Amino acid sequence: MESSTVGLPLTGPQYGMWAGQQLDPDSPSFWTAEAIELSGPLDLAALEAALRDTLSACDALHMRYRLQGEEVVQTLDAARPVVIAHQDYSNCEDPWRSARAWMDEDLQRSADLAQRPLFATALIRLGEHRHLWYLRAHHIALDGFAYLLLIHRVAELYSAGVGGRAAGPARDWSLAATIADEAAYRASPRFLADRDYWTQRFGDVGEPATLGPKCAPDDSSHSQRRMLAPAEYARWQTAARGLGTDWATWLIASIFAWLHARSGASDLSLGLLVMNRLGTPALAVPCMAMNVVPLRLRIDPQQGFDGLVRTVAGELRELRSHQRYNYEWMRRDLGLADGHAQLYGPVVNLMPFDRGFVFEGLHSRAHPISVGSVEDLDITISPMAEGIRFDIEANPQAYDAATLQAHHAALCEVLDAVIAEPAISLGALARQISSPRTAEAA
Repeated sequence: MESSTVGLPLTGPQYGMWAGQQLDPDSPSFWTAEAIELSGPLDLAALEAALRDTLSACDALHMRYRLQGEEVVQTLDAARPVVIAHQDYSNCEDPWRSARAWMDEDLQRSADLAQRPLFATALIRLGEHRHLWYLRAHHIALDGFAYLLLIHRVAELYSAGVGGRAAGPARDWSLAATIADEAAYRASPRFLADRDYWTQRFGDVGEPATLGPKCAPDDSSHSQRRMLAPAEYARWQTAARGLGTDWATWLIASIFAWLHARSGASDLSLGLLVMNRLGTPALAVPCMAMNVVPLRLRIDPQQGFDGLVRTVAGELRELRSHQRYNYEWMRRDLGLADGHAQLYGPVVNLMPFDRGFVFEGLHSRAHPISVGSVEDLDITISPMAEGIRFDIEANPQAYDAATLQAHHAALCEVLDAVIAEPAISLGALARQISSPRTAEAA
């Protein structure tokens, strides 16, 4: 894509983010951000060179969006500007807290998909041998896997630079192949079969069960974060194998059990984030390719947790062959496209892909700063070398900090309970896990 005047259509995931932004055009709620902490003797010039090379090569970061007739199109800003800001908090009493305050303020900038950059980046000094690389990007440009592709490339270029080696060849990060691949899918019989599947599955659905009041998403979210010990991951895997399944299926079943215990509802839907990259050009291109698919279950309180695991496994097998159908198309098909109504309650983001990256001569660690807009609750689980990232992000209009903490603690209780007694009935499990109403009454 060499010209900045050629308009390209949006993919389904891009359009979903564009449509969400149009509900509140100036809202900063679609910004996402990560910060990579780098400890050790940093070669600042080598890092800046790696950042400029990587970020300028990523087409998705340099697109501009506009209406062309009745269609939304994207065009590439051929200049590909990369501005690296510098902040120094090394003399502050609490450098991390000061840096976090600056990042939080940066995330409040209004979005402009038509004219302004879709990203910003900064190098933040926390001490002589402690720095942060901060990257903020609109969700229309990057999803979580895309961040990882960029981070790996920056680490590769930096390591080659400081090691005096030639880096790997430049990446082709144009969006043309990804857009063409989606167009082929939409023209295929599979697209029609997927549409029929989702229409039949959710044609009768009402308001999804949640643990808080229905609220429009706020411009920010708040979170309850926890890093579990690495041994906890081994416990999950052992528990899952004992029930003949994988840890992801076991964990999704546990979240259904938790949602039933905390809400008392039996017709439940979770939103599952799926990469939708395998077998497509997007596997190697940093862009917005993620989809969210609703997984709906009707809970029988007499059923044992082991039975729920088998049910979830069967539903996931069926769902996987239809998960490419974009969520915004589902909402349109069901007449929900013009508002905030959803087909699910909490969103579950399991991140099993390797998030390891190496900056030569440095110790590196990723810090999630913002996941973007949160409708209700977003649950993120990511096994890493230092432990399991186990976070819940919440819409602050629907959940205060104390309520969010109680929900997070209850989910941990559920995990311990089903490890201890895999066949426990869901009704008995619900009685063990105090509901918000029970806690208030006490």
